[in-house]
Amino acid sequence: MNAALLFSTLSNMASHRSVTTSHKDAAKQYARLFPGSPFFDAWIPQSHFINAEFDNAGNFTTCRQDNGIYGVALGPSPEIPKDWDRFSIESRAISSLPDEFKVVDAWDCYWASTVKGATFKPRVSTDQEIDEFLKLHAPSSSVFPGNKEILEWVEIKDSNQLVAVAALCRWESGKVIISSVATHTDFRGKGFGKALTEKCLIAGEKLGERYLCLGVHHTNESAQRLYQSTGFNLMHNFTYCERK
Repeated sequence: MNAALLFSTLSNMASHRSVTTSHKDAAKQYARLFPGSPFFDAWIPQSHFINAEFDNAGNFTTCRQDNGIYGVALGPSPEIPKDWDRFSIESRAISSLPDEFKVVDAWDCYWASTVKGATFKPRVSTDQEIDEFLKLHAPSSSVFPGNKEILEWVEIKDSNQLVAVAALCRWESGKVIISSVATHTDFRGKGFGKALTEKCLIAGEKLGERYLCLGVHHTNESAQRLYQSTGFNLMHNFTYCERK
């Protein structure tokens, strides 16, 4: 059997832990443990994939090369390998955090089905206008005009003024992620964020996508309520950790 597709069961009869070096098999095991969630397909790219480990208690870990080893740990009590440098662990399992790591941040990931049949009006704002908008109203945005991952900018205008914007990006996994969601500071709480999110789902369908995903800071409760109100489903609550 090809070593890259090797599926081996570890000699631990108590926990029945198994490991695979096949990205395809890891995706199947994730789907078995978390049916209906597209997290693995969207957030775990095949490039630089190392392995995935899982057990009969609902734990699942996976890692890849990404400026060191970056891992994702899911389930009630996943084991954190000693060679990981950074990882996101489900917040419910944070009590099992090894002493050599520190908590850096907390984030949540969501997904929603795209919307068919609706009319989509492409953006008219220039890259420069969007760049200036983000620097003024969301300077910590993850992507700006010119980023090669961007497929489409989605915008909302009010009386010809740009009031909200977001990017649809083709991530390493090949799936489309909503990034750099921003609303003008003077127009927040007026429904423009919801209109923007709904328009993103329409734009995603025009790109041929069945669903879109996004990540949001755990403390951003208003954004989470907004996404939930537009049909987004929570996949996992994460705590991001790094080696001390």
